[in-house]
Amino acid sequence: MNKKLTKIDKQVIFRWILNGATSLNYEKMEGLGYAYSMLPFIKDTYKDDPEGMKQSVLAHLQFFNTTPYTAPYIIGMNVGIEKEEKNKSLEAVSALKTGLMGPLAGIGDSVFVVIPWTIFGAIAANMALEGSFVGIVLWILASILLRITAYPLYLAGKESGASLLTQIETKLKSITDAVSILGLMVVGALIATVVKVNVGFEFKQGDLTMTGNEIFDQIMPGLLPACVVAIVYYLLGRKVKPVYVILLILVVSIALRALNILK
Repeated sequence: MNKKLTKIDKQVIFRWILNGATSLNYEKMEGLGYAYSMLPFIKDTYKDDPEGMKQSVLAHLQFFNTTPYTAPYIIGMNVGIEKEEKNKSLEAVSALKTGLMGPLAGIGDSVFVVIPWTIFGAIAANMALEGSFVGIVLWILASILLRITAYPLYLAGKESGASLLTQIETKLKSITDAVSILGLMVVGALIATVVKVNVGFEFKQGDLTMTGNEIFDQIMPGLLPACVVAIVYYLLGRKVKPVYVILLILVVSIALRALNILK
């Protein structure tokens, strides 16, 4: 495995640094930036396979969302695996992206955002308030250094991806299944913690008072969020456009709030 960055590698990383986290949209989050960053690699890998190139682009346009500073590790793994197996590995790559973007977001938010921004931001802000231009320079340098970490992270991910591919060989499907399960667990946890459905009514009897959410949680914790996600999943499975699904949720939410069913 070549431990140096190739010209294609540098183009991929540079695109992510400049564009990866800025191409956000409500449907795919960082998916567009991910696919755009991967284009130099895709064009080089599939230059003699137009259909394979199309499949790869469509696969990388799917939902992706993690801390921008740790994303290069996932991109590197993607390149390391797909370079060898091409579009036969797209299912495995998608599973790896789903399984890793959650844990890496947690690590990245702490290591690359909260800690350095708090330390360097506080120092730079205080120096700037005192009239010292060094504070501005310090903050710019800290931001540049954080961005530059994309290069070693990408290389580490690329080496891990190639190593993983070499080790698993014919066991790729087992790894894919395992990571898919991990991804489903992450998504399942997100349903209960991120999706909020607050019922407007309360049950009162004597000194006992229970909210609607508490009643439903007695039946099954997270029942209402699970139902909402199930409906959205069904609509998407019926090829309803995500934009229409978002609009439907907004309209229904406003209507139910007006009727005091939700709060």
